[in-house]
Amino acid sequence: MYRPESPTTQSIVRSVISLLLLFSAFVPAAAIELKLGQEFYQIELATTPGQRQQGLMHRQRLAPGEGMLLVYEQAGNHRIWMKNMLIPLRVYWIDADFTVLDMQRLEPCTGSPCPIFSVPQDSKYVLELGDYDHPLAPGDRIEAIRVD
Repeated sequence: MYRPESPTTQSIVRSVISLLLLFSAFVPAAAIELKLGQEFYQIELATTPGQRQQGLMHRQRLAPGEGMLLVYEQAGNHRIWMKNMLIPLRVYWIDADFTVLDMQRLEPCTGSPCPIFSVPQDSKYVLELGDYDHPLAPGDRIEAIRVD
């Protein structure tokens, strides 16, 4: 995992991430790259209620280096479900400081009603990745971002 060398660098990285997330609310299908371990992941941003509700529904596949970051205005008990999902996911709840709180492996919902998933801590972001091994675990911090 990339870790900036100084507090000033960490502050700059967080500011850039925050500005990109704010800007993404005005751009449909905005995407960023997050560095997880030694790999960069192509991450779609879901910043509006409609985008977050749609999420990754109806996707036939998700490559190992792809995912979606659900971005909320405020930290809270952000819950998700797997209704209309066709693929299993690894879902990471992340706090406002970009620290991973928890991860759950979730299967598509084929029945009704679909279960709802959350974590006990307040999160500001929910990162949805395909059901592959990822270099991300509770307690890790996401520090690097790349924008083309």
